[in-house]
Amino acid sequence: MPVTWGEVKQAALQKLFAVRDGVSVTQTVQEYTEGMPQAANEGLALLCAENLPLRRCFTVTVEAAGPRTVQLADLAADFWRAGEPEAYRRREDGRLVPAGGFAFAAGRLLIPESWRGEYEIWYDAFPPRLTADTPDGEELPVEQQAAVILPLYMASQLYKDDDGALAAAYRNEFEAARAALRPASVGVRAESWASLDGWA
Repeated sequence: MPVTWGEVKQAALQKLFAVRDGVSVTQTVQEYTEGMPQAANEGLALLCAENLPLRRCFTVTVEAAGPRTVQLADLAADFWRAGEPEAYRRREDGRLVPAGGFAFAAGRLLIPESWRGEYEIWYDAFPPRLTADTPDGEELPVEQQAAVILPLYMASQLYKDDDGALAAAYRNEFEAARAALRPASVGVRAESWASLDGWA
C-alpha cells in the first residue's frame, strides 16, 4: 500500500513528540515541518542509493539504419545510474525476452548493432525531490518498507538541536532497519553488459 508524503510527515512529528493523536501539541511544529523536505530528501537518497533502488524503465525503438547512441536525457530525465543491467526486447506477440549487449557511457545509451525493434531498458532513477510545495496526498514512489522508516531519519536530523541523544537513537534505529532492507528481485538480467564511464 503506497505511503503519502503527509503520512510520512505526520509520523516524523510523532517521533518528535510534536503530535499526539494527530493534533499538534507544541509551538515548534512549523520549525520542524520547514526542515522536513530536506531531511526526507537526504533519507530517500540513502535508501535508494544503498538499499532499495528506485527502478524505472524507458522504451527505445531501434530501426535497421537508426542511431546507435541515444542521449539518456532524452529518454529518462530521472536517470541516475545503470544499476542492475536489465533489458528486454518486445516480440511481435507482445512478450518480453531478455536482451544484452547494451551499455551506458558518458550520458548516452550505446545500442548494439544486432538490436532491431522495441526494447525496454531498466535503470536506477533519482528519487523525487520533495519541497515545501509537495502536496500531502502525493504518494512516495518507493517501496513501503523504505517509506515507513523514513520518519526515523527525518526525526534524527530535525531533533539534533533539541535532544542529541534522542536524535542519535533515532538514527541508530534507522540504520538498523535500513540494514535489514532487501530489494525486490529484479527481472532477468541481460547476458552481457558494460559501463564505460565508471558511474554505474
